[in-house]
Amino acid sequence: MFSTFYGKNNLKSKVLNLYNTKRVPHALLFNGSEGSGAFQLAMSLAQLLLCQEPSLSDSCGKCSSCVKVEKMMHPDVHFSFPIQLSQTNKTNISDDLLDLFLEMISELSFFSTEIWNDKMGNKNKQGVIGTKESQQIIKKLALKSYEGGPKILLMWLPEEMNQQAANKLLKLIEEPPKNTYLLFISEEKENLLSTIKSRLQTIDVPNYSDEEITQILLDKFDCSESEAQTIASNSFGNMSIAIQCIKNENQKDAYLSPFINWMRLCYTRNIADTIDWVDANSKEGREHIKGLLMYSLEMFRKCILGHYLIDIKNITQDQKQFLKKFMPFINHKNIVQFSQVINDAHFHMERNANPKILLLDVSIQFFRLLKTDKK
Repeated sequence: MFSTFYGKNNLKSKVLNLYNTKRVPHALLFNGSEGSGAFQLAMSLAQLLLCQEPSLSDSCGKCSSCVKVEKMMHPDVHFSFPIQLSQTNKTNISDDLLDLFLEMISELSFFSTEIWNDKMGNKNKQGVIGTKESQQIIKKLALKSYEGGPKILLMWLPEEMNQQAANKLLKLIEEPPKNTYLLFISEEKENLLSTIKSRLQTIDVPNYSDEEITQILLDKFDCSESEAQTIASNSFGNMSIAIQCIKNENQKDAYLSPFINWMRLCYTRNIADTIDWVDANSKEGREHIKGLLMYSLEMFRKCILGHYLIDIKNITQDQKQFLKKFMPFINHKNIVQFSQVINDAHFHMERNANPKILLLDVSIQFFRLLKTDKK
């Protein structure tokens, strides 16, 4: 329900206005980064569209349709998502892993590609939405509604469709069956095929602010305000990261140890041990690497703030001790280059760069940058 979806009041009002004025498009794209709540917003709209006694501000949450949507059991709500194709396990379409997917979204209010890939059995193998999936979607939506109301497709990460699959859905997106809604939830709409993107009305979902994440953690979990603020600061607006941190006491700063080891290896230019470090971290999965890169950028930013004697908020004691020694090596002469290297690496990691080659390349560039004259 919209009432249980924290924050983003302007965005909720925008979606509700579309509903109340009967202008909900038949093909709608919710675009937001991981942990932004885009999937939850799409689910709230799906429940509202199916609700038997809706109000102007929300679904009722009590009718049989709402109860079925809440339990992920409504026969007119269809899910599509990337899967790791396997002839051995006979996984070709989303339905082959539907129980696993529903288990994840029922257990976790916010989830990530890394969590899903790990649940499927391989952190490093990315999922795909293939041609057989498109054929299945067309077949499903051509059937009559089970309960006489709307039929809804929720597709998570449509950017993972291959071109053949996307082309098969073009006609469906342009001319969907009557009373059918296609809700797409994307994390990188720029990676969507232009032929698909041009046919969708887009609602951009911004990241959560540190203040919003702090408040959600205080409301939903047993933690102190300072603890919630620290986790929020290290989550980069991603509620999925924040919740995983708060649930795992031993990983509230999971990136600090690999970051410290990485910087020490880069400073000493120990190529053999650096290769071992690269091998170990590349096995943790692409999302781990992307998180580590963003964490590194944040730590570099804190170093620059320290140079100007600006109070660094939401910093752990362990971070503070390390940065006190590390700060001199990040300065006005190399910070721009550090930022460029990390942003480029993050960009290429999102586009399926080889993790080992990428991390080793970044490490070698750090070898040089950490030796930049501090004066």
